[in-house]
Amino acid sequence: MKKCFLLMAGIILLVFAACQSDELANGGRNGEVAASFSVQLPGNGNNAVTRAATAGDGTSVNRCIMEIYLNDELYSRQIGAIQPDGLTAGFDIRLVTSQTYKFVFWADHVESVEGDAIKTDLHYNTADLRNISMQGDYNGSSKDDTRDAFFASLEKLVTNAFSENVELTRPFGQLNIKTEDLASIPNNQKEAFVPVTAGLSFKNLYTGFNAATGDLLGEPTAVAYKAASDVADANGNLTVDYLFAPNTAGGQHLVNMTLAVYNAAGEQITTKDLNNIPVQRNYKTNVTGNLLTVDGKVNVMVTPAFSSPALSEKVIEVASVSEVAEALKTNTNVVVTEAPKEAATISLPKYESGDVAVSITLPETSNDITINYATETGGDSKNAPKELNITTPSVSKIIIDASESTVTLNGQSYTAVKATTADNTLIVGKDVTVADLTVKKGNVEIYGTVNNINFTDNGGYVTVYSVSTAAQLKAAGALVTQKKCRKIVLTADIDLNGSSENLWEPMNAEYNALKNGEANLEEFDGGNHTIRNLYVDNVTNKTNTKGNYYGGLFYVLNGTVKDLTIDGATVTCFRGAALIGRLDAGLVENCHVKNARIYSEQKAGGLAGYVNNSSQDLIIRGCSASDITLDKLSSMDEAYMMGGFIGYLQSYERNTLIENNSVSNIAINYIYTSPDEVTDKVADMEQTYCHAFIGNVINTSKKDESYNKYSVVLKNNRVDKQLENAVTCDRTNNYIGWWAGDYNLNGNNVSYSTKLVIDGEIMDRWIEVKRVANLLRTGGDISIYRYVDLTKNNESSQEINITAETVLTLEKNAVLIVGKQQVNNKSKLTVKGAGAMKATDYLLMNETGAELIIEGGNFTATSATDANGVAVYNQGKCTVNSGVFDAPGFTLMNTGNADMTVTGGTVKCGGIKTGYALMAAGSAAKLTVSGGDIEAIQSIGGAQVNISGGSVYCEGTYYALYNGGGNTSISGGYFYSPTGKNIYVASGTVKTTGGYFSDKSAPLESGYKFQDVSVTANGNQYNYQVVSE
Repeated sequence: MKKCFLLMAGIILLVFAACQSDELANGGRNGEVAASFSVQLPGNGNNAVTRAATAGDGTSVNRCIMEIYLNDELYSRQIGAIQPDGLTAGFDIRLVTSQTYKFVFWADHVESVEGDAIKTDLHYNTADLRNISMQGDYNGSSKDDTRDAFFASLEKLVTNAFSENVELTRPFGQLNIKTEDLASIPNNQKEAFVPVTAGLSFKNLYTGFNAATGDLLGEPTAVAYKAASDVADANGNLTVDYLFAPNTAGGQHLVNMTLAVYNAAGEQITTKDLNNIPVQRNYKTNVTGNLLTVDGKVNVMVTPAFSSPALSEKVIEVASVSEVAEALKTNTNVVVTEAPKEAATISLPKYESGDVAVSITLPETSNDITINYATETGGDSKNAPKELNITTPSVSKIIIDASESTVTLNGQSYTAVKATTADNTLIVGKDVTVADLTVKKGNVEIYGTVNNINFTDNGGYVTVYSVSTAAQLKAAGALVTQKKCRKIVLTADIDLNGSSENLWEPMNAEYNALKNGEANLEEFDGGNHTIRNLYVDNVTNKTNTKGNYYGGLFYVLNGTVKDLTIDGATVTCFRGAALIGRLDAGLVENCHVKNARIYSEQKAGGLAGYVNNSSQDLIIRGCSASDITLDKLSSMDEAYMMGGFIGYLQSYERNTLIENNSVSNIAINYIYTSPDEVTDKVADMEQTYCHAFIGNVINTSKKDESYNKYSVVLKNNRVDKQLENAVTCDRTNNYIGWWAGDYNLNGNNVSYSTKLVIDGEIMDRWIEVKRVANLLRTGGDISIYRYVDLTKNNESSQEINITAETVLTLEKNAVLIVGKQQVNNKSKLTVKGAGAMKATDYLLMNETGAELIIEGGNFTATSATDANGVAVYNQGKCTVNSGVFDAPGFTLMNTGNADMTVTGGTVKCGGIKTGYALMAAGSAAKLTVSGGDIEAIQSIGGAQVNISGGSVYCEGTYYALYNGGGNTSISGGYFYSPTGKNIYVASGTVKTTGGYFSDKSAPLESGYKFQDVSVTANGNQYNYQVVSE
């Protein structure tokens, strides 16, 4: 293989060479192969380099670093010296096959390559090639080319030994500044005016770089020479600099700087501001002109390293604003040297090209400046400037009417700006302060300070707000709430200095349908910065209503917040946290809260208080909460729905991922617990639990398919210790205080769930129905608060034998679904409350010797599976004092040794017009009725039936009372049948001594008669009463 090649285009070829032995060439799956990498730099075959080095020829590079990543984790790092015999560096590595690796390379200069000294960085911190940064004093490269460097990266699936060529390129543009007027300096003045040293003060340089992606890191910042450096040569070449440049093809970074030159005595000769100078990756930017004397012209040329046509630009100086328009016809970068004495206008010419960028530098002025488009004959076929860059130290008012151009404001101070720009944006530069900005058309990017901003009807919104101060953050937050800001980027740590006198108004980034000119906040980029001393009070002198519900840095968030730390927060709210009061959906990544105290009524956490359900997915990753205290409001007795990380999380029909998060040193005061007299604390405390990590997870759903379609996944999270004072239950674990599963929290008596997975383990979706079934089997005081379907799970649908005295309370809105003949009372069971029980048939079985008391509730059997349709099948003692019973057959059925007493309630036949809702059968069966509304009674087989009250009626063509062998006594009550007889005696005896009837079909006991009456009860007309003669 040829050992030398030219570096004339600034490219290094990285050659992969691998051992070609049969063993390695045929390495099996999941085996290892050996690969050797040879990085080659320019030289002369195997001979040492003897030619003189020149700036940018790459010969200063003397070491190369290789990092290998597997699954985003560092797999291997090697450092090798660039050898003088052919300028190569070699690496040998063994790699496991069938894996995809990321190879990252960086070649630069260090002071020594001997021993461990090769590891000592000089100009760049390379501890992580994904986060390279400038280090040490900066003095340019006029006499020292050691800042030159190269990089490359590639991703490869390794299956066998391999050999490849990879190109290394610079991450920089090379900036060269030369003055061309040395010859114009008289001989007797050369000592005073010939530059010997020079320095640059940059206003906006990138200082960080990711060699794995090729992207620049961080925001542009000010960088200046530590001291003036020797000029490059005596021919007018002043400075040479390597500047990080954008990754995008053709992308340029416009650099603003001040050049200062000095004579041999160290005296300053002159300074020159150079603005909007383009720097492009792997290109040279040559700035030339008469920089020592004044003739008004500076040439800027951008050239690729040693190849391709040049890109050139001229900077023209003019005396007055009136000359700018004419100068712009032939030059696109114009500097005005004299301030206007009155209001002035600059009319921008139009160009043949549609891609022209225009730069105007203005002196300080207190007069208004208007910039618009020139009206030209035939100008409609030409193009307005695509970009307009304005630079000024200070201007009173500038009016921009450039509806087809992107406008950038550079410099320092603008008292007032009225802007009409292209739709894409008006850009306010980093060091710029605008006191009053009116946006008439277009959007805005803010990297500086805007004290007041107003959007007219046709104005847009802020696409990016770069924030470095508390005032800027408050201004940006207000715009978010107004739906006028799409993205916020923090560029510095911010101390809000919060107090009761300096409150933070939470940003409301709730997702809403937008009107023209509005935007939802899509991203808050913390830039790995810290917000300190947040103070929120949404309670004092406020009501618990919309607009005051949530507290935190964010009121509501639906979007992305990342790379942010909140250190020190006091939040008083009805629901909330230090970072996000209510989180709907999006991404929360690398966010950290520490030293926070939250006072809340409910749904409170360190990171997020209330995670609201949404149709959009949610990811919370790599976040932490530490040194957090959660407390009740002073108006509350206890705290509930709180978690050190999240207080209350809803996730119905969407996916939620919570991974690689941690909490530490969490305290929750005054945690709520059920009163001592409450036996079922789990049911009483549902959704109210507190936990060091997440208080409650509400993973219910109204859709059966949700379980296999959506999930809530927690993995690789860490909790340093659990709360000692927290109430726990059957589903409390290391990360959650309570979770729902198939628990009905959504109404409509529909209960499904999304899947809950913790560190790979699927949580039991049936935990609640199993818990209720086991409670019934155990007995005691039991309350049902919600919809519980015991038939949905094999374990919970097994037979339930009540063998201990039990009180079952069906709370309002509760529904308990059981299977046919599933619930068998063998002891004493009391059922009460306003809730309901349902089954297909044989809802409650009351066995011989058992006692059943029903004091309320709704009881429904939906089918007549054995041609009966029974709600209560009684063979023991049963008392019905209240309740509603409905079944398509014998709703209350008494056989064997049954002894039932009905004092109240409503007993219906499920719409069966020929049915009898209350039945007693057999000579040992007893039935006593003293009240209630009953849809027909059947007394058969020798049953003993006594009726002294209540309403007995027939909805169809049959009878209110059918007596077939029964022994029935009637001493009171109301009997009605619209078409058939009130009483029909097929056999047995019926003795009537009282009551009201709609006809005279009742057999009367001797000494009694029918007396005509007209009585209306329960909507029916009764014409006869049985009285004694």
